[in-house]
Amino acid sequence: MLKLKSYAKINLFLDIEGRRTDGYHLIKSVMQSIDLHDEITIEEVHENKIEIECSNPLIPTDERNTCWKSAHIIKTLYNIKSGVKIKIHKQIPSEAGLAGGSSNCAAVIAGLNKLWNLGMSQDEMLDIGLKVGADVPFCILGGTYLAEGIGEKLSPLNDFKWENILIVKPDFSMSTAFVYKNLLPQDYNSFKENKIIEFINRAEYCKAAKSSSNTLEKVVEKFHPEIKDIIDLLLENKAAAAHMTGSGSAVFGFFENEQRLETAYNNIVKEFPHTFKTKTTVKGIEICD
Repeated sequence: MLKLKSYAKINLFLDIEGRRTDGYHLIKSVMQSIDLHDEITIEEVHENKIEIECSNPLIPTDERNTCWKSAHIIKTLYNIKSGVKIKIHKQIPSEAGLAGGSSNCAAVIAGLNKLWNLGMSQDEMLDIGLKVGADVPFCILGGTYLAEGIGEKLSPLNDFKWENILIVKPDFSMSTAFVYKNLLPQDYNSFKENKIIEFINRAEYCKAAKSSSNTLEKVVEKFHPEIKDIIDLLLENKAAAAHMTGSGSAVFGFFENEQRLETAYNNIVKEFPHTFKTKTTVKGIEICD
């Protein structure tokens, strides 16, 4: 049996550059791993099946689950006749823009590679991940990356380091497909002059944090103005910067020291119970044993 950690991500920056003829949007995003994580155990079973258990009853445990999909691809590709039991203990909120499902999928790919001694290279694991979802390759790599195309073109950046981050997840969730469906062409290329990548690569983390931006915020705010209220609440509690991550609904805030983080956490958690203290990490996944 293997135990793994699968880490969440935030989008330090997210802009939309256009739309392909097949409907997929072209993005320019800076993705960052954070140490908020789920715990996953993977165990080989003799019966030829994929069995999934999850601590969150709202997460599907059948063919819709990203872990199921990746296990099925690997079993088929390598003609594996034994089965696998996957247990997911969730801490990362779902439908929040934190890549929880993609992160779980990434952990299963790495875990099965080790459990079944498949000898897959990193590129082979990335290819499998991309078959399941555009964020999975980043979750396999972890750290700080520029993502382009539909999210599959990844370029490493200098590690962005920030010790005191709050994640606030409101009661509602967002469907990525719904958000992109309501994105208007006039919203494309909203942040073309943004210099966040330059700041990150020069290790000017404060300037980078204050340059964080997300085009999709304005889309979600049309349907849930609470997003702006949460951003304002974080800023009122002395966050250096605050933005929605991905297609929402979670919002992150950067704090310049632990005291400000703790004060903000104590104020905000009363209104939003799903508030998490976290920090950046260079890991996407971690095999614990």
